[in-house]
Amino acid sequence: MFSALPYKIKIALLTLIPLILAISAIAIATAQQTKQLASTQATSFEKQLIIAKKEELQNYMGLAYSAIKGVYESKFVAEKHAKQEVYDTLKSMEFGKDGYFFVYDYNGVNIVHPRKPQLEGKNLIDFQDDNGKYLIQELIEKAKNGGGYTRYLWDKPSGGKSVEKLSYSIGLDKWGWMIGTGIYIDDIEKGVTAMKAKAKKSTTNTLLLTSVIAIAATLVIALIGFIINLSEGKLATQKMRDLTHKTVNFQEDERKRVSRELHDGINQLLVSVRYKLDSAKSKLSKQLPNDEINKVIDSADDILSSGIQEVRRISRDLRPTLLDDLGLAAALESLTSDFFERTNIDVEIENNCTEQRLSQEIETAFYRIVQEALTNIEKHAKKAKHVILKLDQARKRVTLSIRNDGVGFDKTTLDQTNPDRGLGLRNMIDRAELLEGHMTVNSSPEKGTTVIVSIPL
Repeated sequence: MFSALPYKIKIALLTLIPLILAISAIAIATAQQTKQLASTQATSFEKQLIIAKKEELQNYMGLAYSAIKGVYESKFVAEKHAKQEVYDTLKSMEFGKDGYFFVYDYNGVNIVHPRKPQLEGKNLIDFQDDNGKYLIQELIEKAKNGGGYTRYLWDKPSGGKSVEKLSYSIGLDKWGWMIGTGIYIDDIEKGVTAMKAKAKKSTTNTLLLTSVIAIAATLVIALIGFIINLSEGKLATQKMRDLTHKTVNFQEDERKRVSRELHDGINQLLVSVRYKLDSAKSKLSKQLPNDEINKVIDSADDILSSGIQEVRRISRDLRPTLLDDLGLAAALESLTSDFFERTNIDVEIENNCTEQRLSQEIETAFYRIVQEALTNIEKHAKKAKHVILKLDQARKRVTLSIRNDGVGFDKTTLDQTNPDRGLGLRNMIDRAELLEGHMTVNSSPEKGTTVIVSIPL
């Protein structure tokens, strides 16, 4: 399939396909790297925020412990009163919108919960969050081990639904209490999600931009290729036209040379031989009358006369001297006169050209086209009785029309039966196109044929 494509399309495909593949590969690689970088940045962003949150929790816990330290470590306050004072202090301490402190004993019984006082006094050691984590057990375990962080799901007071929360717990071992506080980190998740969405959008935009660049580059290359092909095509056509023009001129010059050689050389020799034969015949008839000799000489004279006429005809067909000396009108008069004598088909010439002489190239082209047209009429235009040959000049163009009243033909059958059929018309078209002109043929059965040739001056 690829081998059947035109050469120009093959070159275009071989240029564009690697470009498109390269741009696509770069776009995909860029998108992957952007996605990977965004994922790395999101992870790093999340870690940094968690670290900041942990430091914030430690600071809050430090403030809380500083507030109860004097009572908790005092040897002069009764334990019962100390616990009540710590209870009151922690229950009243809040920070931010959803920040508070909670207390459990090491058995899991809730002692302080400012936001859910209904939990106070209840044993929640076996309580699980929505993910199944025993968060109270883990908070107590971290407190017993000197303090630590626990991540779990818990109802957000301002939101009313379970969201991710990070808590820090320490132990008051003397009382067997665990004090904890936490920060909801759903905003971190939202920030990471927003960052990933932004990265996804950036990746999509990158792919779209790359696609636009690829399409634009393809169109630009295609346009440049088209312009180059058009320019090269015009240049090649012009070079071919110049070459053909030079070839035709060379042929015409060669025909002119051969025509003159025939007319001035061989024709003169033949005429000279004829005169010699006439002289010999005259002398022989006076000295020695002989009918047989006269017959031989008369036969040779007839053959020689035919040869002279044939040389003259060939010389005229190769390059009529009238075309060079007197111009197209005189050459056409001579051509049509010989055509009438040969075929008895009347030819009417209408010359409406305002210029006395056209360029040598146009005159030669018109003469050869008329010559070919008359030959075609003689061969193919049965029942033809009249031919109208017309020359017009208008708007810097010269138009030649040749119309006959013969039987005409169907143009669609020109190239169907005989490969040589239509070559004459093809030669006529080529001569017109060589001079940047054009030729049209209008014909149909029983309605005659009209050939119109238009060539710019």
